[in-house]
Amino acid sequence: MDLERFVSERRARWNRLRELLDLAQEESLNPALLQELLALYRGASSDLNRARAMTANPELLGSLNQLVGRAYRIVYRGRPRARIDPRALRDFFLRDVPATFRREERIIRLAALAFAAGAVLGMGAVIADPNAGELLVPPQMFTASPKERVEHIERSDERIDTFSKATEFGSYLYTHNIQVSFLTFALGALTLVGGWLLLFYNGVLLGAVATSYFADGAGTFFLAWVGPHGVLELPSIIFAGAAGLRFGRAFLLPGERGRPAALREAFVPAFRMLATSAALLVLAGVIEGSFSQMSSKSVSYPVKISVAAVLFIALCSWLFVGKAKASE
Repeated sequence: MDLERFVSERRARWNRLRELLDLAQEESLNPALLQELLALYRGASSDLNRARAMTANPELLGSLNQLVGRAYRIVYRGRPRARIDPRALRDFFLRDVPATFRREERIIRLAALAFAAGAVLGMGAVIADPNAGELLVPPQMFTASPKERVEHIERSDERIDTFSKATEFGSYLYTHNIQVSFLTFALGALTLVGGWLLLFYNGVLLGAVATSYFADGAGTFFLAWVGPHGVLELPSIIFAGAAGLRFGRAFLLPGERGRPAALREAFVPAFRMLATSAALLVLAGVIEGSFSQMSSKSVSYPVKISVAAVLFIALCSWLFVGKAKASE
């Protein structure tokens, strides 16, 4: 094929590619135009290679090289950063998340039951033998008796007395708690049994520690110290566990529909429960790193317990009261 005929046959396609590139710089192309641009780009790249073999004409090669280079930059340019739509975020937390929790209430109740069973065991063990708390709970949580710890806190200066300390401590807390929750999710998703056991173990810890404080006459302190953040933190661990169990059931026990279909069905509710758990743990970490650390010298016990009650009622009302329709 001679050069003149080659250029004549392909000029219309090159011009069309230029038109689409001009359009792409001004607005996003629809799928059909995007497919056409990709096809013309591949064709122009091939034409450039053939033209190089046919001629050394700098005008033709320069024009084609510029066209192909421009197309390359358009085709492979980075996608614009996605912007968070406030309305979508609002709908997610006010509509989609509550609807999912109400629909998945059975698995959440089962996860809560595993946690509660552990708490009962921890309570019973400490009631039967006050020294059992030291065996059930990690040593770092038993540096002093509950009564001694309360006396030390109430007679010392406030542990968190600046905004920077509260921020630093809160960041550590919610990072650690999110790690625990994701571990609970992962064990449930991969083994089912591991998820149940970790929920049960966390319940044992709570039951043993709480009973130790009440048995030592520091029950009110415990409620005031743990309540404000605990009413968010503890349910969050249960929610993460429920998400893992929901996903694990689809993965390990998919039934007749098959694993791919079961996993697709489980992904959205598991993701929403896990995302909610993470968001609540951040809030719980902020509260635990500041408000929860205040002694009765700064905030009275009744006030802190009242705040805990209000937060727990608000959480339950948000997730489990009323009706909401979720978008799948």
